[in-house]
Amino acid sequence: MGQGLTDAQIARILAEGTPHPGATLTAPAELKGSPGDVPATHVKCLPDGDVPPPAVAGRVEGGRWELAELDTGHWPMFSQPRHLARVLRESAAAD
Repeated sequence: MGQGLTDAQIARILAEGTPHPGATLTAPAELKGSPGDVPATHVKCLPDGDVPPPAVAGRVEGGRWELAELDTGHWPMFSQPRHLARVLRESAAAD
C-alpha cells in the first residue's frame, strides 16, 4: 500500500532509506521509572484505525500522554511533513 505516498516519495524511501536498526528490537531501553511517567505524544496515523493500542490508550486516558491524530499512513514525515512538524513542535512546547 502506498500509505498516502506518491510514487516519487516511495522511490526516494527505497533509494535513500536505511534498514530499521536491529538493536532497537533486541536491546532493552534503559529508562528511570515507568514509560507511563514520561510525558509523551503518541502520533496515531488513522488509516490503521482510530483506536490506539491498549497500552497507549491507558496512558492517554490517564492524562500523562497526549494523542495526536494524522490522517495519513505510516510515513507522515514524507506524506504530511508540515503537519507532523507542527505536532512535534506543539508537543515539545508543552513539556
